[in-house]
Amino acid sequence: MSAGRGGSAARTGAAALLGVAALAYAVCGCAAAGAPPVAFVDEPRAFGHTIGDVLTQRVLLHAAGRDFADVAAPSSGRVGVWLERRPARIETDALKRRWMIVDYQVTNAPRGLTQLALPALLLRTRAGDVLSVPEWPISVGPLVPDGAAGPGLPAMRPDRGPPPLDVRPIARRLALALGALGATLAAWLGWWGWRNRREAAQLPFARAWRRIERLGADRGGARGGVGGPAGGGVHTDADVLWRIVHRALDETAGRVVHHRSLPSLFAREPWLEPLRAEIEQFYVRSDERFFAVGRSGTPEGSAPGHAGDDAGEALVAFARTLYRAERRRHR
Repeated sequence: MSAGRGGSAARTGAAALLGVAALAYAVCGCAAAGAPPVAFVDEPRAFGHTIGDVLTQRVLLHAAGRDFADVAAPSSGRVGVWLERRPARIETDALKRRWMIVDYQVTNAPRGLTQLALPALLLRTRAGDVLSVPEWPISVGPLVPDGAAGPGLPAMRPDRGPPPLDVRPIARRLALALGALGATLAAWLGWWGWRNRREAAQLPFARAWRRIERLGADRGGARGGVGGPAGGGVHTDADVLWRIVHRALDETAGRVVHHRSLPSLFAREPWLEPLRAEIEQFYVRSDERFFAVGRSGTPEGSAPGHAGDDAGEALVAFARTLYRAERRRHR
């Protein structure tokens, strides 16, 4: 009787243990079946970060044998004090696998080395499936340690000086400009000298003035040139001076000029109009010198000691005035 009761109790205890084990297995299986699959994540470096750095997580949208193609992207913005999440994007690799790219930027600098973590994520699909992304530990350090600026060490480096400019192209351009300026000045001086020589060779009063200057130099009495004083002390043959001025006036008019034909001279050469009085006086004195006959039967102007012989300097001044007027007209 006692033995039968003991065997029955043993069998009842074994059955109870089996029931408890089965119940525990069922509970564990249900818990395992309810946990979301964990994604494969290509994580960033876990150390050596500071303010401004961007950390990138690449989450593979495939786990537990199925694709998570339509998962919703996590929200962007600040994540705590230290991080900011940027808008996520989807990329496809060469094996046609889809990855979600999530970037975090460090927005603050700690005073010392600090341990942080990229937050865990639960990526949900439209069908209600969930893909889990675990958190990832990282360390963030300051840009410069607090003790970097010790005694005798400057807090900041001095400004870097600008690189020296290459002035060789400027010097070459300056040399070319100066060379061009020198060539221009030389050409202008050459043209000015050529013009003066041409005028002296072609213009009537210029040729007359050159002859008067040579005549005075040959006789040793010419002290004043073109720019000299009116009374230059020129002692030359008076008749030669008169003929030189007459010839210049004739060449200017293109014909032989006498006192009666002066109006045609002024009509042809209006630039002589301001000198009308001097030119008319010149022809009056010329007529008196060469055509007035004295009691001796000889021209009064050719008589020795006549006052007309003392007018040489005035005649030279008159020739100079005509020459200067001619130069002004041809400028």
